[in-house]
Amino acid sequence: MNWVWMLGFYGVGLGLFIGFGCPIAIALGLVAIAGIVLRSGWMFLPTIGDILWNQGNSFTLVAIPMFILMGEIVLQTGLSQRFYRGLAVLLGRIPGGLAHANIIGCAMFSAISGSSVATGITMGQVALPELRNRNYDIKLSVGSLAAGGTLGILIPPSIPMIIYAVTVQVSILDLFMAGVVPGIMLSVLFMLWIVISIWRNPHLVPPVVREHVSGRTLLLALRDCLSFAILIILTIGSLYLGIVTPTEAGGFGALAAMLISLAYGELSLKRIWSALMRTVSTTSVVYYIIMAGALLSFGIVDAGIARGVSNLVVESHLSPLEFFLIVVLVYVVLGMLIEGVSMMLVTIPVLFPSIVAMGFDPIWFGVILVIFIEIGALTPPMGLNLFAIHSVAENVDLKTVIRGAFPFLCMMILGLVLLYLFPAIALWLPYSMH
Repeated sequence: MNWVWMLGFYGVGLGLFIGFGCPIAIALGLVAIAGIVLRSGWMFLPTIGDILWNQGNSFTLVAIPMFILMGEIVLQTGLSQRFYRGLAVLLGRIPGGLAHANIIGCAMFSAISGSSVATGITMGQVALPELRNRNYDIKLSVGSLAAGGTLGILIPPSIPMIIYAVTVQVSILDLFMAGVVPGIMLSVLFMLWIVISIWRNPHLVPPVVREHVSGRTLLLALRDCLSFAILIILTIGSLYLGIVTPTEAGGFGALAAMLISLAYGELSLKRIWSALMRTVSTTSVVYYIIMAGALLSFGIVDAGIARGVSNLVVESHLSPLEFFLIVVLVYVVLGMLIEGVSMMLVTIPVLFPSIVAMGFDPIWFGVILVIFIEIGALTPPMGLNLFAIHSVAENVDLKTVIRGAFPFLCMMILGLVLLYLFPAIALWLPYSMH
């Protein structure tokens, strides 16, 4: 059976399973095994254990539970709430200060959590009551939180970046560093839209009240922000300086988060246990998807699909821009239907050889792919960040969340255009380290 028929089999099989509501990890695994048997008979089944072992026996993947644990400790011990309240005090005299605090808070929490949904929910739970109390426009509030939450997988550490690095065998440190400047760029674009929105309609935010803030309150706010910043600097700075590997950085960050929480008197056995249980639960889901994706990758390579698609692209004489626009269309459509990590594991084995053949940098494309996942997180009907913010926004319908997030989605597409035109935005920092 040639690669075209096998591509059709995998595409239709996954479409049917997902369409009938089958969990994505199970769909990936069952379709992969069926495809392997269809292509090569039963002779390859004994090798499935070897495939799973080789994929799972990776030192790099240990970074995933470590970074998840760091984010859970910050969440369970209230460090994130302290940080946001401190940020709200420091930005309180700026027009739309709390809306800007949403973006800055999400960006900085992103440097700890590695998950867009966790970032959105955490910041949403803390910020929405404050925003309501101060009469901020609800569309601007939920939109900024949904968009800010997507930064959780772009600004390092990033779980999708770790999975991408393991899948295509590129440097995870280079990928992490490549996400820093684009993450800052998107944060600035989001804040620029907030400024434009307020300039067009000042009634979206309350008027600035020049109320007196005591020196002690300012010092406490500064302390809460600095402790959070120190945790980020210790984690990302140690990576940049080459003191630790990405995997070690996760463990080091989790330890640093525990020590800072202990200094605040917020650490307890109950909270540590809760953080550990949530870490195990999240890691199990992620690893399940990775293992199923490994089986599908083997099936795709064995069937010659990746090589066939790559040859087809080269023979079609598409320009890099034409090929990139096709890739954009594929990922935007898939992002509406499939969760981000699953979308990446389904498509990378097929598209990555073509990406390289067209001359695109693998590190640059890793950043672009993460932004595609972010776009999917703000695009219904899948739109995980939309549902995450909706789940914590009382008496706010999903339609309002979608409408609030749409302008920020446009800013994200603008960021994608800038990255295509100026790849150095992503590549300057990792290449400066070599």
